[in-house]
Amino acid sequence: MSRPLEALHDATLVAIRFDWASRTCAFDFAGAPSHTEPFSISFSSVSELAVPAACPWGSSVSVLSAKHAGGGRYEFEMQSGDTISVVVA
Repeated sequence: MSRPLEALHDATLVAIRFDWASRTCAFDFAGAPSHTEPFSISFSSVSELAVPAACPWGSSVSVLSAKHAGGGRYEFEMQSGDTISVVVA
C-alpha cells in the first residue's frame, strides 16, 4: 500500500483489477480531495477479495473510510454502505 488509508475519504473508486495468476489486486481511483490526480493502490499475495455491491445506502462510487483491519485484512467502506475487503498473506 502506497497511500495512507485516511486520505481515501471521498476518493472516487473507478475499478478493481484482480490478476488471478499472480494474486495481485489494484484499486484504481479517479482522485480524492487530498490528491486530485488518478492513482492506484496495489496489493500482492492476495488470498481473498470480497466486492459486495448491494448498495444498502444508495448508489455511490466514493469511499467513506478505509482501514487496516488487522492481520492482512484491509477494508474499504463505500458511501453506498458496502464494505470491500482484501486479504493478503
